[in-house]
Amino acid sequence: MHGRGARPGAARHPESPASGGLLSRVLVPFLLLYILNVGVEAGVGGWEPTHLETVGYSATLAASATSAYWLMMTAGRFPLVPITLRYAPERILAVFPTGLPWLNRALPQVKRAGAWVIAASMTGGVTAPPLLGVGIEASGIHAVPWLLTALSAASIVATVRLIALTRRASV
Repeated sequence: MHGRGARPGAARHPESPASGGLLSRVLVPFLLLYILNVGVEAGVGGWEPTHLETVGYSATLAASATSAYWLMMTAGRFPLVPITLRYAPERILAVFPTGLPWLNRALPQVKRAGAWVIAASMTGGVTAPPLLGVGIEASGIHAVPWLLTALSAASIVATVRLIALTRRASV
């Protein structure tokens, strides 16, 4: 009888962040991609209304524009479902829902990779708005679109890097 705890020979935490297999050269860019994507979303949600009001739009229009952004972000994901059945996920712009099947195909041995990526992505939502605030404080509220563009560009770079990494891994 072994009592409580792990069975002899069973891996204790095969998929914890401390295990060497999880922090692979493929998983880290996926983590970065999701952190950046959530950061862009949170940055738009947090700073778009302030920016629009500052440049002269009414609070109602600024709030409506932000609501329209979230509506399109949500509604735009549904038409992707049939497209992902026809094309490889990395061929589609790596938006949130298509990134997870791509991750699962790139790292099938890491069963909970998606959970780690989703959990890590939340750091983008927590850190991006205050970091954007630092940039806005230094550059002015008119810099909001440029700062969000830079964050989006970093996400595109991460996507391109992932495409190259996963192509090499599958060859």
